[in-house]
Amino acid sequence: MLLTRDELKAQCRLDPDFTDEDTLIDLIGRAVQKRTETYLNRKLYSPDSVIPAEDPDGLHIEDDIKMGMLMLASHFYENRSSVTDFEQTEVPQSYNWLVSPYRFTPL
Repeated sequence: MLLTRDELKAQCRLDPDFTDEDTLIDLIGRAVQKRTETYLNRKLYSPDSVIPAEDPDGLHIEDDIKMGMLMLASHFYENRSSVTDFEQTEVPQSYNWLVSPYRFTPL
């Protein structure tokens, strides 16, 4: 998982020593990474790793992608559904704004 549990907890405003929902936090982190990779049509790698030659479309995770992933994770944690009760619109729109520039569209 590219997002650490500590990063996810900080984004969700959870104390690092709060462990009651670690299983959920880890699930959200994995799901957000998979969703982002699927959306981008690219596998993401940590900044310090080497992208394999067999993966020419691989991408080191950039700060804006990471921020988008964290925002999506906190949305999943806080709302636990695809819409808010207040506005009934899909969120977070900023996720698409942050990660879309890296999207690979095969022709």
